[in-house]
Amino acid sequence: MKDHQRYIRIDQGYIMAALFDIRSPEENPVQIISLIGIILLLVFYSDISTPLGLMTWILYFIPLVMTLYLRWQYSPFVVTGISILFIIVSFFFSPRDMSEFYALVNRSFFCLLLIVLASLIWSNKRRVSFLQISKDKFQAIVESSPLSIIIITGEDVRYINPAGLDLITGDSQPGSVDFWIHLFSPDNYEMIRSGIMKAREGAMIELSDLKFGIRESKNQIADLWIKEVVWDKTSAIQLIIRIQT
Repeated sequence: MKDHQRYIRIDQGYIMAALFDIRSPEENPVQIISLIGIILLLVFYSDISTPLGLMTWILYFIPLVMTLYLRWQYSPFVVTGISILFIIVSFFFSPRDMSEFYALVNRSFFCLLLIVLASLIWSNKRRVSFLQISKDKFQAIVESSPLSIIIITGEDVRYINPAGLDLITGDSQPGSVDFWIHLFSPDNYEMIRSGIMKAREGAMIELSDLKFGIRESKNQIADLWIKEVVWDKTSAIQLIIRIQT
């Protein structure tokens, strides 16, 4: 199972899942922090060494954007604070080639932009953090659910939760939709295939009191829910099997 988000809702015996790609970039915190520090110092040195009217300070956007690669939520505000401090210091030491008033206005406006961008990055980090927590919680729900959950794309099975694996025995290879269909009674084959086709058109299919476990010689009675979901940005079919007790 790839690193994607699963929002899962349990309602009247079925689970509806939607996946969102929120991959966090690969990060090496020490290298990134070091690089941010080096860029901040280089921009500061460049700004303090060039005329007041040369907008070298606009390069402070670079280290701020790089905080996207750090998991610490408040890193954008730290980098913004350092950048603003450097901008203020360089204002007093840069060679004069223009009106100090206009230079101050330009730098003040840029500092405001830095704060706005830092707030947007911080908001995005909070969203990603929340989604990661939600993923862990709902993944735990799926893994511990007594309902068997199978995700199918095309004719191939992409995911089976532990309860689903408990439905099969021996060295069975539940890698295709046919395997799961043939666990039911032959009388139900066409009904289930028809349900899968309708689910691909957007319908939510519920089938009750089906004979299940024929291949495994269990002869159980099951309810089946079939629903179209999104898996890895691709349309997929979700089968929910509940064994009646």
